[in-house]
Amino acid sequence: MLRGERVHQKIWEHRRQRSPGRSPGAPGLNCLVLGGGGREYAIAWRLANCASVTTIDITPGNAGMSLFTRLVDFRPDDVGRLEEHIVASHIDLAVVGTDELIAAGIGDVLRRSGIAVVGASREASRVEWSKRYAKELMDEAGVPTARWEAFADAAAAREALDRWGGPVVVKADGLALGKGVVVARSADDAREALGSPPISGGPVLLEELLEGDEASLQALVDGETVVALPPARDHKRVGDGDTGPNTGGMGAFSPTAVLPDHEAQPVADALIAPIARTLRKRGVDYRGVLYAGLIRTDRGWRVLEYNARFGDPEAEVTLPRIEGDFARLLVALGEGKLAAYVAENPVRFSDRAFVDVVLCAENYPGTPKTGMRIDGLDRLPEGVFSFHGATRRDPTGGTVVSGGRAIHIVGTGANLSEARDRAYLGAERVSFEGKFYRSDIARQEVAVA
Repeated sequence: MLRGERVHQKIWEHRRQRSPGRSPGAPGLNCLVLGGGGREYAIAWRLANCASVTTIDITPGNAGMSLFTRLVDFRPDDVGRLEEHIVASHIDLAVVGTDELIAAGIGDVLRRSGIAVVGASREASRVEWSKRYAKELMDEAGVPTARWEAFADAAAAREALDRWGGPVVVKADGLALGKGVVVARSADDAREALGSPPISGGPVLLEELLEGDEASLQALVDGETVVALPPARDHKRVGDGDTGPNTGGMGAFSPTAVLPDHEAQPVADALIAPIARTLRKRGVDYRGVLYAGLIRTDRGWRVLEYNARFGDPEAEVTLPRIEGDFARLLVALGEGKLAAYVAENPVRFSDRAFVDVVLCAENYPGTPKTGMRIDGLDRLPEGVFSFHGATRRDPTGGTVVSGGRAIHIVGTGANLSEARDRAYLGAERVSFEGKFYRSDIARQEVAVA
């Protein structure tokens, strides 16, 4: 290697070891989003559509985000680099996207820098990363949920199956990327579930199986202030007709007749606000997004689970429906001023409909095949967006699959039928080896309408 080349290489090595920085004094908000999937793409995309936003940084990001944000070259859990970057780039707002980062307490780290942070504390996020804790909290708060029982491990749960029988819901107690829940129709199915990862590897819950229509409701929570966002419905099972194993989400749509927009705040007041109040009684202030997975039974609404962040794929169809300055709304949340902000700027939902069809890699939700080139993203029809989930750039600059849920094709329209038609037209135009997707996202709702 020539001396000049060695010097050049050394310069770039040093540059990679520090944040790229930004000159101070520019008007508007400098934002930082942590994560690299479809949810984080939706957050960044919505921020990019705010007049108040000047810059958006992402770590680790993906191939699609690189088109309209700045990808920064360090891990999102690198605490030292995060703190340095916040100062060097004059970050005003940070949004923690993924459940792993929230459970690791990255929100707590970011708040030390004195900026607005949307991301529950590690203690508050126990509502997601400990299913037992969430159930105990629901019982204390008086929130209706399924009958449940916790066990130290799968072996203990297996011994209890004789008195539980079937059907029963088997849940891993910790984070499982949407794959730690099995609806077992018989005791034999439950035994099989208890013997397979991730359920077999730690504490387990058994739950009563509830029947009814499901809905997803996200809310901004600042202490005891709870502001509902547009409701949605998602599709968790990998196959049409809700068959096959659970996934991180095969698609979603909003609005939904199961939980109409005008009922969002009353339902949040009944099923999310009690959790916020109970946490505060325990000395824990929740500041971030609280997601409630709900089911409407013949006895009314019941809570299936809570997540301590935006849903995925719910974010892809709900964030585009939030009107007004989304960035300023998040800043108010992150600064603990949500109540005052929404009193002057009420959150309003767009009447437009959005449908998300997820294009998945071969073998998902098992270990997916990756590295396949993605074509057709430049040929999407009007009213269709590609929200990248698991993509990266190859050495030639092309976009390739890097994980199970590669691309979210999001169609919009004046109603669900129009949005759905557009989403599936877009899904057909995008191609990669082994691509598959569900053909029935929002079908039942459109048929009923």
